[in-house]
Amino acid sequence: MSIKSWLDKRGNIDASDLDLSRKVGQAVMPRLDFKVDGSLELAKKLVREFHVGGFIIFGGNTESVRTAVEELQAVSEVPLLFGCDAERGLGQIVSGGSIFPFTMALGAAGDEGLVYSEALLTAREMRGCGFNLVFAPVLDVNSNSENPIINIRSYGDDPGLVSRMGGAFIRGCRDGGIFSCGKHFPGHGSAAADSHSELPVLTLTREELFGRDLNPFRSAIAEGIDMLMTAHVALPGITGSGEPATISEKVVKSMLRDELGYDGVVITDSFRMSGINGLGGGAGLSLRALKAGCDIILDPLDPYTLLKGLNEAAAEGALGEEVILEAVNRIISLKKSLPEGLPGITAQSKEEGRKLSRLITEKSVSILRGGSLRSGRAVLCTFDVTESGQDTAAVFAGRLRDAGVVFEEVNVTASTDVDRLSGDAGDDTALICAVFTTVGAWKKQFSLPDSMRAALKRLSSASGESALLSFGSPYVVRGLDGFGTVICAFDSLPECQSAAAGVLLGTTPAVGRIPVAAL
Repeated sequence: MSIKSWLDKRGNIDASDLDLSRKVGQAVMPRLDFKVDGSLELAKKLVREFHVGGFIIFGGNTESVRTAVEELQAVSEVPLLFGCDAERGLGQIVSGGSIFPFTMALGAAGDEGLVYSEALLTAREMRGCGFNLVFAPVLDVNSNSENPIINIRSYGDDPGLVSRMGGAFIRGCRDGGIFSCGKHFPGHGSAAADSHSELPVLTLTREELFGRDLNPFRSAIAEGIDMLMTAHVALPGITGSGEPATISEKVVKSMLRDELGYDGVVITDSFRMSGINGLGGGAGLSLRALKAGCDIILDPLDPYTLLKGLNEAAAEGALGEEVILEAVNRIISLKKSLPEGLPGITAQSKEEGRKLSRLITEKSVSILRGGSLRSGRAVLCTFDVTESGQDTAAVFAGRLRDAGVVFEEVNVTASTDVDRLSGDAGDDTALICAVFTTVGAWKKQFSLPDSMRAALKRLSSASGESALLSFGSPYVVRGLDGFGTVICAFDSLPECQSAAAGVLLGTTPAVGRIPVAAL
């Protein structure tokens, strides 16, 4: 069946026409992982036997994803949703798509037009291989500098900035023909733990939550966002219990639906995360999420067993038909507004993506203090928290070399003789320290280990010219006041390294503004 034939199904579906098992299936969205053998075959089985509502996709390339989407749509009676976490562009998940710097770079640029352009291009590329949903924008206000999982995925720590940038992203998705999904309600920005690994407990008052964290979600609702995702975080000061927001009626029904007036689709964050599945297995937690007001269970660990359990619960009355019908009405209503046409990913769109990525980096690189490099000689110390196993600073080093800077490059580890490096720097030799961090599920690579921070502290006291560059989290520069120049680039992409080098060399102005205050 062609994509057009699938789209033609839209006008012929109605929630009331579906039997109970088909209604239950619509409320579950498993994963399709191209890195796992047999994943597509399992996906087809889930469509045929349980009539699932869609899939979250991991891996693959643009052609393999498009082919899989067409095959799955062909066997589904109801149009399927296909989404992925393309917060930084399709290339973050699918090979062949464009990739952009972490979201905080856009906050530093402060340009809603850039956000809109990124969302629009991402939407067009996603549609080109069959997607119709992006799990973005991130609407979390990153109020905790030690946040291990939001951090540079956020636009910043100002609710107004996050609201404006989030609104621009939503508009870009809409104009590009992709459903947007804001996350993570009611806010994950103050967390000090990664909800993939454990359940974060947020010590927030109602005043703090409503005065800061909920503002971007209010704005997104006013902007007409298509879907919202819940956070696996506990808010005992709000709910009076230690249960995750995902299964709390006080959060989803009372706060989101009643107080904020949101009547669109609510999807859970992944049910593979320990922030939720650490509380127990089986269908019990999914039942609680649906009863709390969620409409879709995302990415269950064992979708086959879950769907059997939910169907049994529905047949026995433990999952009331009115609960599932309310959820499916929202889901079907959203599916009826699916856009027509699927533009392909062309060489032109790829070049547009590369140009846009360069523009974002050029407008986002920020200088905290200091100025351009004066010395023609340097010691370049690389601190790679990401453990990429590659020549992490290659592009940055190449720009220095092309500019005629003569330098010794050292990848600093626990065994590095830091005192020797300090001695090598001096009146005619600058000390340049480049720190690479990142944020991702289970990674814990967002901050400096104690050994690296201690080494940087000692290096910061060296005499002569010194510069510290952060490629990733800007929070790593805190407390390193001895460096004369401090530059933040928010990502380690080649474009970011090149732009930061340009600022250090004085060939490019630093026009970004660091969008967090805790430095």
